Amino acid sequence: MVVASAEMLSQTTINGLSIVLGANAQAIEKTLNQATIKKRLDIQTSYVFAENWQQGMGASIAAGVTSLNEKYTHVFIGLADQVAICAEQCNLMLTKSRTHPNNIVAAIYNGKLGAPAIFPRIYFAQLAALSNDKGARDILREHVATVLGVDLPEAAKDIDTQSDLLSYISGITLDK
Repeated sequence: MVVASAEMLSQTTINGLSIVLGANAQAIEKTLNQATIKKRLDIQTSYVFAENWQQGMGASIAAGVTSLNEKYTHVFIGLADQVAICAEQCNLMLTKSRTHPNNIVAAIYNGKLGAPAIFPRIYFAQLAALSNDKGARDILREHVATVLGVDLPEAAKDIDTQSDLLSYISGITLDK
């Protein structure tokens, strides 16, 4: 899923890709390298190890944001387990962010704002302080007045277990 997600993002207009790893980091990085992912990506790609990955998605987001080069004005937070999202949808979000650079752009699915989401630099400190399993959802709620939503029902389809993966492969809907 990480390889597929990275390859999908390489087909978008993002300027750089940081792949945040936690559990099984060495094995995943090895798989990515064996898939020659860096050779196929036209964008600068780096790996970031989230030392506190056990704390949840927030810790992984914090590690990724903390590692960003100062040249980046925005961060696109995408999740490898959201398998139904495509490059066209990400490009739609990126275009909206470039048109409204001071706003957060976030997916709307199941009546909620969530990932993928694009945050301007002004929110980097809040993102870097995350440490729980909620990810950035509280930041989205706190700044809802500045969030531009993009209807993305595909974001509701995520793979959390092997059963989810088998269901997705066999074509069963995974709306959560």
